[in-house]
Amino acid sequence: MKRLLVLILLLIPFFWERLGEGASNQPKRGGTLTLAVSKELALMNPLVNTSSTESRIRELMFEPLLGKDARGAIKPRLAESWEISKDGKVYTFRLRKGVKFHDGREMTADDVKFAIDYTLNPKNGAYGFADMEAVDKAEVADKYTLKVSLKKINPLFLTLLTDIRAFSVVPKESLPEGMRKPASFPPGTGPFKFVEWKPGQRVVFERFADYWGEKAFVDRVVMREIADATVRFTALQAGDVDIIERTPYEWVQQIVQGKIKDIGYATAKQAGARNLEFNVADPPFNNKKLRLAIAHAIDRKEIIQAAYFGLAETSDQRFPKDSIWYFDVPAPKYDLNKAKAYLKEAGYKGETLELMGNRGEVAEVEGAIIQAQLKKVGVKVELKILERASALEARRQGKYMFKLAGGSDYPDPLPAYSEYSCEPDPKDRHLNETAYCDKEYDALMKRAELEVDLEKRKALFKQVVAKVLDDSPVVAIGFTPRFFTFRSYVKGFATNSAGDFQPFIGGLSRAWIDK
Repeated sequence: MKRLLVLILLLIPFFWERLGEGASNQPKRGGTLTLAVSKELALMNPLVNTSSTESRIRELMFEPLLGKDARGAIKPRLAESWEISKDGKVYTFRLRKGVKFHDGREMTADDVKFAIDYTLNPKNGAYGFADMEAVDKAEVADKYTLKVSLKKINPLFLTLLTDIRAFSVVPKESLPEGMRKPASFPPGTGPFKFVEWKPGQRVVFERFADYWGEKAFVDRVVMREIADATVRFTALQAGDVDIIERTPYEWVQQIVQGKIKDIGYATAKQAGARNLEFNVADPPFNNKKLRLAIAHAIDRKEIIQAAYFGLAETSDQRFPKDSIWYFDVPAPKYDLNKAKAYLKEAGYKGETLELMGNRGEVAEVEGAIIQAQLKKVGVKVELKILERASALEARRQGKYMFKLAGGSDYPDPLPAYSEYSCEPDPKDRHLNETAYCDKEYDALMKRAELEVDLEKRKALFKQVVAKVLDDSPVVAIGFTPRFFTFRSYVKGFATNSAGDFQPFIGGLSRAWIDK
């Protein structure tokens, strides 16, 4: 009995310690979170100029009809459900009941129709005008039901509605026609409401207590513009701000290695992409065997490690492995023996191949690594690093052999793989800079352009991806991330693959302060 009592007494501190740890991990409400951003707002019309940082800031206040999960699957948001007509041209949305705008009004179908009509009015200059071009009309069926009729089938339509770049829902008649710069933001439905904007100083938001979803933990969010990345990180280390965006890789690496203490990080895994693209219309890369030789000689991991401090991720497709648009199909892998075999089949005689890249990116580093890798299989590579404007002109005119190219975080495979469809004019390389043109590929893409059923779209794009990998007009290298870094007392913050401040799941509304 005495032994048992002694054991209990010895364990009491341990249990209190564990209890204390559990309590500290519980989110706390209250406090102000200050985020340093690279750019600030330009105007207070949520349906105009909704690109880049402007959109990310507004996502605290405004919401689209639908959302996307971490894998890219479309989910309910302000619309609880939707139906698509058999001809693929009429979408019926059932709206969530009880959603409040920041002024206390309930959101209804009239408000959604107003936002769509405003976006479609060319006098307003709405950013989503082009995205919504397929819409013929929006009709209110009842208070919580909206019908949207399309002029033509658009399989991207639901995807577009997951982003406020197309449009966000604002109250009916809250924006005057043609007014680009209203004096204040209209009310939104998001987890934060607008308080003030002092240009060049700060933008301030408060938690919206009547938010329909999970309420934000912090009372306030303050955004400060600090354009210079070094100054931003210095401000973070000094404690002048709590969190910053777009942290340079070298500092993130030091944080990961434990060399910089009391700073955490969150990763936007696929904020950008890097690829090798071939000019397939002209020698030498009109030879498929030579393209495949290069594809097998490239060691993606080595490129990522050297050029991005090991912080990026490799990929052999235009979408990452955790995406619903990544497919299990054969792809060229790093294999020097296969590379040499393909070189022999291609009839390569040791001629010099010219690799082009943009100055000011990491192309110099990537290019030097690829140059060394190809030397291992006997391929001579000369680097040609140009200023951005000169590189763009060369790409559009087809005056290159192969090139390092950037890419974006595509919301859907249709725009991602449309880049490799035949151009109407073979000399016009505005979209398809590789000049790849294949009738079988184009036939698959045309079927995909008209298909709205998710499973059927997946089956089509699996064939598209298999075709791209087999013909290799492009060789994917990997995805380049962006990083948020924050003080150790900031808990719960996570971003999405694009680096949004307030993604559908996570973001500033889920962050809390533990101090």
